[in-house]
Amino acid sequence: MIGSRLFVIMMVVFFLSIFSAVVGLNWNEDSKIASKTWEEAISIAEIFVAQLTLEEKCNMTSGIHGPCIGNVLPISRLNFKGLCFQDSPSGVGGKVLHSTAFAAGIQIAATWDRNLFYRRDAAIGKEFRGKGVHFALDPMMNIDRNARYGRNWEGFGSDPYLAGENLFYYVQGIQDQGVVATAKHYICNEQETNRLVCPSDSQSQSDLNNCRAYSANVDDKTMHEIYLWPFASSVAAGVGSVMCSYNQVNGTPTCQNDKILNKLLKEELQFLGNVMSDWGATKTGVQSALAGLDVDMAGDDDLMGFNLVQAVKNRMITEERLDDMIIRLLTPYYLLRQDQEYPSLNLDRNVMEDHYKINREIATAGIILLKNTNNILPFDVTNDTYYFIYGSAAGQSDEGFGSGGSAKHSGALYQGGGSGFVQPTYAIDPLTSLLIKGRDFHFQIRYITNQNDYVAINNSFNARGFAAAKCLVFISAWSSEGFDRNDLHALNNGDELVQTVASRCANTIVIVNSVSQLNLEGWIDLPNVVGVIWSGMPGSEYGSAIVDVLFENYNPGGKLVFTLAKKNSDYGTDISPTYHSNYNEGVFLDYRHFDKYNILPRYYFGYGLSYTTFSFSELHIVKAGKGKHKVSSYYRQH
Repeated sequence: MIGSRLFVIMMVVFFLSIFSAVVGLNWNEDSKIASKTWEEAISIAEIFVAQLTLEEKCNMTSGIHGPCIGNVLPISRLNFKGLCFQDSPSGVGGKVLHSTAFAAGIQIAATWDRNLFYRRDAAIGKEFRGKGVHFALDPMMNIDRNARYGRNWEGFGSDPYLAGENLFYYVQGIQDQGVVATAKHYICNEQETNRLVCPSDSQSQSDLNNCRAYSANVDDKTMHEIYLWPFASSVAAGVGSVMCSYNQVNGTPTCQNDKILNKLLKEELQFLGNVMSDWGATKTGVQSALAGLDVDMAGDDDLMGFNLVQAVKNRMITEERLDDMIIRLLTPYYLLRQDQEYPSLNLDRNVMEDHYKINREIATAGIILLKNTNNILPFDVTNDTYYFIYGSAAGQSDEGFGSGGSAKHSGALYQGGGSGFVQPTYAIDPLTSLLIKGRDFHFQIRYITNQNDYVAINNSFNARGFAAAKCLVFISAWSSEGFDRNDLHALNNGDELVQTVASRCANTIVIVNSVSQLNLEGWIDLPNVVGVIWSGMPGSEYGSAIVDVLFENYNPGGKLVFTLAKKNSDYGTDISPTYHSNYNEGVFLDYRHFDKYNILPRYYFGYGLSYTTFSFSELHIVKAGKGKHKVSSYYRQH
């Protein structure tokens, strides 16, 4: 019953998205790569698989070492050149050269703009294709269940519908360029703590195979309404691949979990593509294959691949299932015509084109205006000419771009850390852009980026021009794959920096450059904090974007994709320190939780100001009568 219900809901999402594409979006249809139908692609894959030996089939179920993050071996005698799998969700990752560091998932979600969703992802897809990558290991679609989750910045916030809309257009944007999208991490992978804990003396691969991960324990209703929904949207969009995650679900590792792989994904959602493991997430061979895993990555664990030959001969797994695994692997390859004139592999090829333009547009559109007392913003270039700038987050990291903006090497943050990080070819920090603006309009600018030098900071309050200055305080919060945040406070005592500047500067504006939720309570109500801008994770055009908003070259329209609480405990969920993460809150996550328990947040989900004043007048209100479809009859789509 639940399966049919979700299928109907998924189809509604699909057709609504198609309607939006027809009436509301304006991407260039000429840029799309013509694809085959799924039926055509499956037939071609079946013909190919029929020509393989048993050994070749088995070898294709496991990754091999090669130039990409993940690789599937070539079959030279059949003119199959192999497959390349590469990170990441916000551009071509893996520290390759000439990649655009796009605004992160959390930033594009804050635009609430389907047009921008698609255009960003089509540009990302172009760069993957241009470098010859077959499978992009994205999008990342885990829900912001825990504010301290290290990978929140890669995803799309706390609401499954908003995430699903992002993912629908992400998949279409990537795959319209002929690149296979990979929906990850399937499923309930909402914390990094205990995601993969190995024996301290692990040395051999067999030891690593015994690593343990936490179990997300979740009921069926919550699974369907919250965590499965974004994956259903990606399947509706035609996603070619799904990556199972490190964690367990209800006591069984996801990559050998028959319930979630076979029953939910392949049967209920009718997913026709392949399931690959996250790197090192496979713990068994035959059992995983029977439970629905098609490809083991990175493949150096000796669990699948050639080891399946004997399993087939011993009838532990049928050759029919083996064939299904390879057909599912190759169907997206043929679906997107990667067998026809696909670019050769060169991960350092320069295919950036003019993607900085769409990147700047996204970065700007995702910036959120949280506070604007007495319309202190936007600045007037004629009258507002004195600026004092504080905080390491205003300038570049002291280690350049390679650190990904880590806590140790603080600076302006363009993305978070881990496999999702794209090393920028360039990145523009806010201070640089403000100095250029100052040159053009004759501003008087002073800055201190060493926010631990309180002697210099306090001395600046006595400088000429300070009494008339606008003080911009840049603070940040960073996170990464592999671990969760320790707290919800800004890096390097950012709260103290704001408090210190606001104690002397009557016009203090705080710019929050954060991966996800932050506790603002230490300074948000200070009378001299008259403006707050949430700049998020804006990618390499950060500096240009924030200046556009500060000086009204762009009217801010971003909205929060999570709730900002007054107390950390108000969220109702947190990282589990044990091997069991119990989803006892059910569907009452984020704003649902605040609403259910009547908790007043600092800023609610969907909050965001602009420089425009809105008012309503002459409202026409109609009382709905009783009767079948009476309410819906008053609704009109415009």
